[in-house]
Amino acid sequence: MVFLAVVTTLKKYQTKAQRIDFWTEDARVQAIVGNVADGIIGIDTRGLIEMFNPAAEKLFGYRADEVIGKNVKCLAAPEYQTHHDQYLQNYLGGGPRKVIGVGREVSGLRKDGSVFPMYLSVGELKHEEFHGFVGITHDLSELHQTRNELDQARKLMQNIIDSMPSIIVGVNAEGLITHWNQIATQETGISAEQAQGRLFADCFPYLHQPMVQIDRAINQRELVTSQRVAVPRAGEVRYVDVMIYPLVTNGSSGAAVRIDDISERVRMETMMVQTEKMLSVGGLAAGMAHEINNPLGIIAQGCQNLSRRLSDQLPQNRQTAEALGLDLALLDTYMEQRGIHQFLQGIREGVERATQIVADMLTYSRRSSSSFEPTSLVELVETTLRLASHDYDLKKDYDFRRVNIVRDIQLQSDQLQCDRVAIEQVLLNLVKNAAQAMGAGMKGQEPQLILKLREEDQCLSIEVIDNGPGMDEATCKRVFEPFFTTKPVGQGTGLGLSVAYFIITEQHQGTLWVESAPGAGTRFILRLPRQGTSLETKG
Repeated sequence: MVFLAVVTTLKKYQTKAQRIDFWTEDARVQAIVGNVADGIIGIDTRGLIEMFNPAAEKLFGYRADEVIGKNVKCLAAPEYQTHHDQYLQNYLGGGPRKVIGVGREVSGLRKDGSVFPMYLSVGELKHEEFHGFVGITHDLSELHQTRNELDQARKLMQNIIDSMPSIIVGVNAEGLITHWNQIATQETGISAEQAQGRLFADCFPYLHQPMVQIDRAINQRELVTSQRVAVPRAGEVRYVDVMIYPLVTNGSSGAAVRIDDISERVRMETMMVQTEKMLSVGGLAAGMAHEINNPLGIIAQGCQNLSRRLSDQLPQNRQTAEALGLDLALLDTYMEQRGIHQFLQGIREGVERATQIVADMLTYSRRSSSSFEPTSLVELVETTLRLASHDYDLKKDYDFRRVNIVRDIQLQSDQLQCDRVAIEQVLLNLVKNAAQAMGAGMKGQEPQLILKLREEDQCLSIEVIDNGPGMDEATCKRVFEPFFTTKPVGQGTGLGLSVAYFIITEQHQGTLWVESAPGAGTRFILRLPRQGTSLETKG
């Protein structure tokens, strides 16, 4: 509007006089030029300054008399000065427009040498003998400062959301993504540039009904949460909490979506539940063991009394048999030929075996106080093998008694300080896993389990070696992770080896690792310090 007013006034004025000062003699022009807030600069076709208004003086730091008659390029930043004269000549010769008649942002040069951003609009003036140009400049310094502050605030906000351990995604009312942090990129593999403008549901297809929840959060202006959402990722199930916060500012609606991976928390909760369950089962097993001991005692006593009452060595038996006309020697021959003695012996052996099972169960189920005491490693291994041979699950999937057990023991002393019950738990898990693997993957080959005991410096090592199907490298790397299992759903909790690793490495300051290959069996190597000395982890 200012530019049009100046040009219109100047044209009207010039039609009234033959030769006048085009820039200064009209009072209306002087009033407009002298009071506008933007700098106005008039130049001739040589680029020399002919008019310089007060706003331009303030903007560039020059008085008008200091620049009148000078080339206007003295007001331009160095990068524009080199080509200014040539551009003006090209334009006057019919060349393309780059500035004249086209407003754009350029850099100006003040008297003190400072460069500042400005918006420059240049118009061409032709009337009779006069030919020149008028430029209107507007200082953009404050605008740039505001932009920089906004950019810094934006970067700060982006750094804040990038530093959060949660996935943070901003969406508008249509569900299109407007903000995207680094964690979102790491979890999805989608960069912020790729995510901008895409539908939220396209980037997170595993979340159920995301748009319904986003619409609800925006429309009802309330926090919407979904907890413990199961997410299939990389062959395993992970869990996330999803929180959707409504955003309503300046009439624009949207939402901020926060996604937290709570898999570890869920696993710890599950492990705690499993631990409590095992403690309850242990207490139940102990109670059952005591109850089983009573009938076992009755059976054992009845078997012993039966053998005594049928013996021809006791005077009272002979006296009663003579009174009844019974030949005890003949009765003993009958019992021998009919295998009754073997039956009684089988009953006695069964009672002894059941008693040993109960004793082992009581030892295993007893709540541990994590007390370290001198322990015979060989005896501990034998107890573990007895427990494994009685395990119901093993007999259901595979008969442990069919496994060829090889004991390779080379020890001068098998004594060490350890928590006996905890190490039994570790060995039992290793033995059970080996038996289950051989039961599931053996093809025409005799299953064999080798237990190798050795002395190494100040520690004892135990190797549990099977000739089962083995594991690939990826499985070996994850075998000690909580809840990782290669078994079908419903078989196993995935906790056995992770608990074993914790017991050995944390409680006993030992080491536990695995060596395996497909078709080559599996070897678990366990090292325990004799006196609880910390061992370096195998690299």
